[in-house]
Amino acid sequence: MGLKILVAEDSPSIALLYKKSLEKRGHTVIITENGLKCLYQYSDDFKIRGDDKKKTSLYDLVILDHKMPRMQGTDVAKEIIEMNPKQRILFVTGYVKDMMKGVRKIGQKIELLQKPFPVNAMIRQVEGVNARWIKKMVENTAKEPWDGEEGLSEVLQ
Repeated sequence: MGLKILVAEDSPSIALLYKKSLEKRGHTVIITENGLKCLYQYSDDFKIRGDDKKKTSLYDLVILDHKMPRMQGTDVAKEIIEMNPKQRILFVTGYVKDMMKGVRKIGQKIELLQKPFPVNAMIRQVEGVNARWIKKMVENTAKEPWDGEEGLSEVLQ
């Protein structure tokens, strides 16, 4: 019942932290170690569903680091948005100022979490956008209840 999340993170220890923390909450997490692999994974998983041949993403959320080998996060986000303008994207980066130039070019609402951060802040950001889903998850499937704290980043425009 959890979210399906695609993550692009070049630090193995941080990627493992995301995976363990989010899977513990009932989410499915796919890790890629650079931007290009993330884009390939997303493209491969982008499906045509239903009789109307409407393309949709298998992912509820894509989490992107900004500074990565082979392809930066903002470039990955641009490509994903071209495929699916409704895709939810969360940047998790320590290079906010550097990243802002690329985000403005995307012209899409993007979520942002600045490194370093406590794991609970990431969980609140991932789950906090859809409060109804959180309530249902806490009641039915979550192994650890959400503490109800706010703390979401502002959506960038």
